[in-house]
Amino acid sequence: MNDRGFVRAVVMEGMIGIAILAIIAAIAIPQYVDYRNRNLNKEARAHAYQAYGAAQAFFRANPKGYVTLRDISHFGYRSSPGVVVTISGDREHLAISAIHLKSNKAYRMDAKGELSTD
Repeated sequence: MNDRGFVRAVVMEGMIGIAILAIIAAIAIPQYVDYRNRNLNKEARAHAYQAYGAAQAFFRANPKGYVTLRDISHFGYRSSPGVVVTISGDREHLAISAIHLKSNKAYRMDAKGELSTD
């Protein structure tokens, strides 16, 4: 085999290797993105439940009170970077929403503790 044939073989092997890597990336990247989104959504959902629990503790201490995010931080709610939680209302009209800023899903919880998504 001459030098030209050797170079062609090496270039062909390199192209085949790149094609294989592209196929693997085409499969792996969407799987990774789905995995990441599931974890981010799980974190946002956990914050909605944690905020609800803290709000219920607030209402036990203040039955006629109107809850805010600042209030529930005194009753056990701890925020996390990247998760935005909003809360408002009284015991009968509680509204909580939670979303991770890098996520694709928002969670809402009502006064009964029922969770829904967008």
